[in-house]
Amino acid sequence: MSRSIKIVLTVVLVAGGVGYLMASSLEGEVAYYKHVEEVMAAPAKWVDKPLQVHGFVEAGSIDKRIEGHQQTTRFVLESKGARIAVTTTAPIPDTFKDAAEVVAKGRLDRAEDGSYRLVADELSAKCPSKYEENRRKSLAGS
Repeated sequence: MSRSIKIVLTVVLVAGGVGYLMASSLEGEVAYYKHVEEVMAAPAKWVDKPLQVHGFVEAGSIDKRIEGHQQTTRFVLESKGARIAVTTTAPIPDTFKDAAEVVAKGRLDRAEDGSYRLVADELSAKCPSKYEENRRKSLAGS
């Protein structure tokens, strides 16, 4: 085989390998990032799809219970008047509390009574007091 054919075959094999790796890495599920009001505007569209839902914990809605051998936390996420129930057994961030800004990652499902809920496998919460303090300092320095 000539040297140029070997080079072409090598390039084709390397390019094919790189293409395969890129395609296989993209096969993982992509979670849609939505606000509560976007999901609840057409909830049927989002059932069983991976979601990251952004909102605020409705005051007084947090309910933590031990079910079986693990803690289950239920709460309501709200944003712009829209509300969605969330259930999770995931670890709860230290900053998770009433009125906290939260992103819940999971899947939307429909209960037997027709209501929708997000079954979250991951939560992240921001601490509003830290951000408000930083905002006040930056405004005072302006």
